[in-house]
Amino acid sequence: MKRKRDIGYADLFAQDRSQPHWAFDYAARLARRHPENHRILIQTSMSPSGPFHIGNLRDTVCAHLVHRALQQMGRRSAILLSFDDYDPFRPSQAKRDPELADYAGRPLAAAQERATAICRAYIAELKSLGICPPEANMDGKTPASSSWHTHYQWERYTAGTYADLQRRYIRGRRHLAKLLGADEKRLFSVYCEQCGRNETRILRLHPERVRYRCLNCTAVLTTAKAGPVKPSWALDWTLRVTHERIDCEPAGQDHCSAGSTMHRTQPLYQRFLNSHQPVIVPYGLVREPGQRRKISGSQRGGLLPGHLLAVMPAPMVLWLYSRRNCLSDIRISLQRDTFLAAYADYDRFVRELPGDERRQLLYRLMTDEPFPEPGLPGMRRVIGLLHSHCYDEGHVLATLEKTETGDGARRAERVRHAMAWIRLAGREASWLSSEAEEDAPLFEGDTFEGAWDRERHARLHASLFGVTSGPALRTLLSVFGEATLLGAVVEHRESGRRPLRDLLLNRLDGQGSGEG
Repeated sequence: MKRKRDIGYADLFAQDRSQPHWAFDYAARLARRHPENHRILIQTSMSPSGPFHIGNLRDTVCAHLVHRALQQMGRRSAILLSFDDYDPFRPSQAKRDPELADYAGRPLAAAQERATAICRAYIAELKSLGICPPEANMDGKTPASSSWHTHYQWERYTAGTYADLQRRYIRGRRHLAKLLGADEKRLFSVYCEQCGRNETRILRLHPERVRYRCLNCTAVLTTAKAGPVKPSWALDWTLRVTHERIDCEPAGQDHCSAGSTMHRTQPLYQRFLNSHQPVIVPYGLVREPGQRRKISGSQRGGLLPGHLLAVMPAPMVLWLYSRRNCLSDIRISLQRDTFLAAYADYDRFVRELPGDERRQLLYRLMTDEPFPEPGLPGMRRVIGLLHSHCYDEGHVLATLEKTETGDGARRAERVRHAMAWIRLAGREASWLSSEAEEDAPLFEGDTFEGAWDRERHARLHASLFGVTSGPALRTLLSVFGEATLLGAVVEHRESGRRPLRDLLLNRLDGQGSGEG
């Protein structure tokens, strides 16, 4: 006999494919659910257990796209970024990192400098992407009238913001456990008010006071404060959704699977809170090519948004996330072939923008920036020029200006992005990595006159850079000039130093100027 289909679970993944973009589907659901004068609030939340990576960014980009779709439909909308810094440090994470050894079981916010730096870095990245508004301060805080808000859960719990709901949940714990199919004893934990850890056993749970024993410091305490009493993740999420009146929230598909938080909490909304579960925007995982598991910030794995912003314009970063259905997994990498393919696809997207309404709609969903003009040199060509012109950005720009037309500022931006990619991911492919043998023949003589063959080029490269091959002599002369090249040859002959190699290595380290 076949099992009855779980309609509530299936609905999490239903989409109206007739919409021009998936963001409009979720926006339309929200518009139908709420009256026209209602401000629709979309939450994007994440835990600063480690630096926020490109997987975390997908959550916020999904919120951003639905928010902009609502605005384009003429509806009021706002985004709430919630930093879940009241979550505890996992013992396994504290064990891996000596700096966190004393924080196991304590809130993430207890390591204050670390948590602050992680959250502020993400706010800065969101500002660079045009998602967080420029008027937000470094902590993401804005005026109440703004369409952007940032909350820190440690602040809100310890201030007693959720106290009334916490007590309501404690009173209804038996009903909640039944609705969630969970053990009543596992619905709440307490942060010890003496040592700060959640390694506690609740002895008596009452809405107005909780008595507990700390298994770490052995204290037996009674608290009348609601703040230290932390609901389990499923309850914590529904509690905050209810208090903040969240209407929509993106969630990774691993949080939407059968038995997951988004699935199990549906009856809690219906039979305890008497409300709708927020409209959930399920999204696929972000992986790197060749990796099966998702990126993990707590294990310090994966690329950060700042890495992408270093090598791509902000609209291209948003395009990487928004061009596919949110239900699909996406793979993002700075590996050479993947990186160059992404740039080629984006340049094609820009070229086809003027005559393609669907692409124009997608671009307007991503950003308010004007449509970029096509015609930039391809990233493959720019990277090749940087390698051959000894990583001199100014010389490459001067070379491109002789053959390219269009926006000079965007051309300079592309050269900067190409150089940043070489530093981040392409350094091993540099011709400077092809080191010559210690006893390789060196360049002889004090002039470049005469015939040049492969052997003579090899001798020059060995003298100047200690490599087996490199840029052609005519390019080296164009970049450095004859006097500088001959001076470097003489210096190596007399002292063994290679000043031009040192110059190029400094450029690859981001320390050298663009001047020859």
